Amino acid sequence: MQFANYVSHYFENEYGPLLNICNLDSEQRNRIIDREKDAETGFNRFSFGEEFFDFRLLADDLLLDLYARKFDERPPRRPFYAVLGDADVVGGIYRDPWKIRIPIDQFGPGELTFMHPDHFHLVSFMKKTGGKKSFGFQLPEDYSESKYPYFGKLLTYEELVEDYHRLKIDQHLDRERENNGWYRYVEAQIWSEPETLRSKYDTAYKVTPETWTHLPSERQNIAGEL
Repeated sequence: MQFANYVSHYFENEYGPLLNICNLDSEQRNRIIDREKDAETGFNRFSFGEEFFDFRLLADDLLLDLYARKFDERPPRRPFYAVLGDADVVGGIYRDPWKIRIPIDQFGPGELTFMHPDHFHLVSFMKKTGGKKSFGFQLPEDYSESKYPYFGKLLTYEELVEDYHRLKIDQHLDRERENNGWYRYVEAQIWSEPETLRSKYDTAYKVTPETWTHLPSERQNIAGEL
């Protein structure tokens, strides 16, 4: 397989790139909810109000812990999220989606990591409680390390390339694409200082979100009951 040599970071055009909503305080969160809860998007996460923010913050914190264990130091900041290559299905969570592309060779050690399906699954993987609802891809009922070896793995680019097949990431992506599922991407986490990236990679591309099919199963649990 030919691996993409860049990551794509998607964002709401009005707010700009390289932001993390977990950095918002309570008042800012409520303003976002009031403004975005009725937006017509492919999946409106803000329509779930504070519950979504609480779950997202928990997942984000678990990712910070995983980073610290992997690199033996706390990350310098909360990450900014992207995907390996392009996955315009992600644009479906924004009213006016745009993206920037950043070459992988521009990141230093510890500045770029990868996870599949994405970091939201860490909530059930780490056996934490996220409230009444679960967001994102969580552990399937038939979970085992041998069947789903990609769960809970935070990877460098080199590790992703080396273990892509062994961890069965390729098999899951093939199933998602075949079923027109949401999780047809490998999530990237950018840990770099954002101002330099914003100034250096300021060419943005308007995104036409790809369509996807919501399957009513635990495997496709975008926002189902825990």
